[in-house]
Amino acid sequence: MLAGMLIILSSQSCEYLDYFGGSKAANDKLNKERIKVGRALLEVTGGGIDEILPYYSNDIEYHDPIVDIYGKEHMTGFLYMLIENSSPDLKTEVVEETLIDDVYSATWVMEGSFNGIPYKAKGISIFKFKPYSLKVYYQRDYYSEGDIMAKIANPDGSPGLDQLMWYFREQYKCSVVPDYPCSLPPPPTGAVRNQQALKGKKLLNKQLSVGRLLVQLDANNWPSVIPYLADSYEYHDPIVDIYTPETMAEFLARLFAGSQDLYTVVEDETLIDDIYMATWTMTGIVNGAVIEAPGMSIVKFKKGTKKVVYSRDYYSEGDIMLGIDQLRDALLGFREYYLCAVDPKHDCQLPQ
Repeated sequence: MLAGMLIILSSQSCEYLDYFGGSKAANDKLNKERIKVGRALLEVTGGGIDEILPYYSNDIEYHDPIVDIYGKEHMTGFLYMLIENSSPDLKTEVVEETLIDDVYSATWVMEGSFNGIPYKAKGISIFKFKPYSLKVYYQRDYYSEGDIMAKIANPDGSPGLDQLMWYFREQYKCSVVPDYPCSLPPPPTGAVRNQQALKGKKLLNKQLSVGRLLVQLDANNWPSVIPYLADSYEYHDPIVDIYTPETMAEFLARLFAGSQDLYTVVEDETLIDDIYMATWTMTGIVNGAVIEAPGMSIVKFKKGTKKVVYSRDYYSEGDIMLGIDQLRDALLGFREYYLCAVDPKHDCQLPQ
């Protein structure tokens, strides 16, 4: 698959400049190749790294919940340490994807092992291409490191990261999920409208407004999004699964009751074929924990309407755990372990 694209890549500096202001057919060709490139970068497996490296620009910038990579040399070392050394059986499957202007976004499922620890995680990624080019200069992967930590148990049976993650997730669900059968001690107390089909630019603007509202919810505006949720609406994040608008309303009321100053700012956003995607940064206090967390969301609309049928937020639970004194050291220890395993430029502080 990639062999043909390598030929295109070698001549793209001249060829795609000719597309500037060119025909729709030429732009469609470029977009089809970009989708192939984005998918290839996400689904790369052991033995395939050399094939995808030409699609990264020399100034590539990459981020995930733990790692920050700058430059192609750094990126090359990272990919080899991650895929060839730490996760040789890693497989990623793209689920949904969009491309608008120079931005490719995709949701995915990743399965494999990390240094012998099996795990499965859902995530979402954003790629930014240089104008009229197949070169990627920015990539960010959003997933929860908790999906890996939840599999790490101590061999002697003493409390390990698996039990820490269970407690953190259980406490969160007990706090915010209505009717959840909580196994922990209780914490301190503390109408759908008819929808007509829309068309054209009016629909695009309305879906963009609703998608942005759903991502940028806060203690004051969250009730205004409920009428836009379809009867079959479902919501997911790394910890909770919510079904129906009524349950979502209860969830949001509980969340913001303990997070009055929590707010989210959208950074990049795309909307195509009734699917809205956005990257964001969330800042504030959640039940006493100070957080600043990057994330990405996908919002799906009922075809041709402003009714939302599905949304999922991707972020790292670790960014919240850092604000909890009892969990901070364990999380920092895991992140150091991960960096030592995958980042060739990291000054490892663990015993060798």
